[in-house]
Amino acid sequence: MRIRADEIPESGRFLHFHWDEGQLGRFVVPEDPFKPKLVRPVNVDLEINKRTDHIRVEGSIEGIVQVTCHRCLKDVNWLMNEPIDVFLVTEERVPDEDETELGPEDLDYEFFDGEVIEIDQLVAEQIFLSLPLKVLCSEACRGICPGCGVNLNDGPCRCEKRTSESPFSKLEAIKTRLPGSN
Repeated sequence: MRIRADEIPESGRFLHFHWDEGQLGRFVVPEDPFKPKLVRPVNVDLEINKRTDHIRVEGSIEGIVQVTCHRCLKDVNWLMNEPIDVFLVTEERVPDEDETELGPEDLDYEFFDGEVIEIDQLVAEQIFLSLPLKVLCSEACRGICPGCGVNLNDGPCRCEKRTSESPFSKLEAIKTRLPGSN
């Protein structure tokens, strides 16, 4: 969905729509092993107001996103209720310096061409930014056994239990052969 900046009335523009799996899929990298999925379409409510030097987009995104636990690879439903408050500014207002340090307040600003607002891109960015960095099905998740691949939350490991020697057992054997070690 695209909205032309010059078509936003003085009173602002209100949008209410549902965003489904197909729309999110356009923004997900196909090779992503932790690809998020929408359990059902998310509700998007936006209020777009035009000011003299920026456009402000406020609202919320609500829904359920299916993500993968990073330890056991089990699918987990994550409830998303994300507020949106973004200021869109034209790239003309970007500082001329080569490097600029961003502060926390600068993360609320996004750049656009001054003519068209890409609503779908804005919604996708907000969904991805709302996802946790590390997804866990529970704090006590035990993960997957690196030997046999069993989910340790579902049952015990099936690896053969070997009586493992100490990593220092070889050194102990050499020590006993040295002269003067009794």
